[in-house]
Amino acid sequence: MNKIELNPYTSLTNEQLLDFTIEEMDKLKVLSRNEDLDKYERGIYIVNQLIIEVKRRNLSIKKSLLVRRIFNK
Repeated sequence: MNKIELNPYTSLTNEQLLDFTIEEMDKLKVLSRNEDLDKYERGIYIVNQLIIEVKRRNLSIKKSLLVRRIFNK
């Protein structure tokens, strides 16, 4: 039997999706420092799904915003 995965991110607006993606990337950065492998792997899965949705919508995260968020927190 085939698995059907529902993508809960399709209901978000473009702005909400971009904000949520950046927030989840921030959380992933924290998880990488805490050495909790299970939570980190789950975080990677979530971020990957968000990036897939961002690309599917042909959106992009402004590089300057992303760099600022990654290095300032």
